[in-house]
Amino acid sequence: MGHFAKSSLGKVVQLVNRKLSALGLSVLLHLLLFSAVLLAGMPSVEKKVEVKRVPVIQAHAVDGAELRARAEKKRKIREQAERKERERKAAIKRKENEKKKAAEEKRLKQKKEKQQREKQAKEKKAKKAKKAKKAKEKKAKEKKVREKRAKDKKLKEKKAKEKKTKEKKAKALKEKKRAAEQKRVKEKKRQAEKAQAEKIKEEKRRRQLQDEIELEAELEAETALMQSRQQNQAMQRQLSQLRTSIRRQIEKVWNKPRSTPAGRTCKVKVRLLPGGEVGGVTVMVSSGNQPFDASVEQAVWQASPFPYPDSVELRKELKELEMTFVHQE
Repeated sequence: MGHFAKSSLGKVVQLVNRKLSALGLSVLLHLLLFSAVLLAGMPSVEKKVEVKRVPVIQAHAVDGAELRARAEKKRKIREQAERKERERKAAIKRKENEKKKAAEEKRLKQKKEKQQREKQAKEKKAKKAKKAKKAKEKKAKEKKVREKRAKDKKLKEKKAKEKKTKEKKAKALKEKKRAAEQKRVKEKKRQAEKAQAEKIKEEKRRRQLQDEIELEAELEAETALMQSRQQNQAMQRQLSQLRTSIRRQIEKVWNKPRSTPAGRTCKVKVRLLPGGEVGGVTVMVSSGNQPFDASVEQAVWQASPFPYPDSVELRKELKELEMTFVHQE
């Protein structure tokens, strides 16, 4: 038994000298416990075992401190490695975030540039349309001026012709009167009544001529008024057709809210831009139901653009439209 205990202690010392790990330390403690139990059952060698136990325990205490130091060193190394790993992952994540941020900034920049290009294209288109409109209006104005000049010229020539005819007749009448006067001198008494009759007859002719001139002027004025009325009526018909077409175009895309009670009425003012595009929608008389009013506004925007006439007068009439929409079952 003593030999076995000594052998066990020798093994313990060898294990300690080889600097076991934490698992080896656990085995060492079990072996020490087992050796102590064996020694307790051997009275003949108790004193020798007790003498040798002290250095073993001292050696174990020293080696345990060293092992703890090594374990602490390993823990610090592990913590340092974990910290570096966290720092590495954090750096990777930071780079990824920076990459995402750069990509987002690039996307936003491209979006802004695209919006800027679209805005410039729209402004260019509007400017071109405005220029074309001005050119067309200028052409129409020049045409109107030419027509007025031609009409004034024709009227002036007509008046000059009438004046010439009147002067010619007046001259002829004067010559006739002079001849009659000469004849009257010769035949004063006989021609007195005849001269009076001629005078009356001439006055009648003059009045008749004046009546004819006035009647012709009245006919011309009446004809011009009739033409103006016909043009106005034609324009009103075209305007009515355009308004009906615009309303049908809006009602075609109008998505009426089902929850709106029947009989609700919404009146809106629509401002049209050159080309028929909608420039603005204003609710003038609300239905009292916000979804219903919003559906009307959305339908107007969605139905844009609308038919746009070539006539300047019709454009003025269609610059602002007032329309009433009624919700019916």
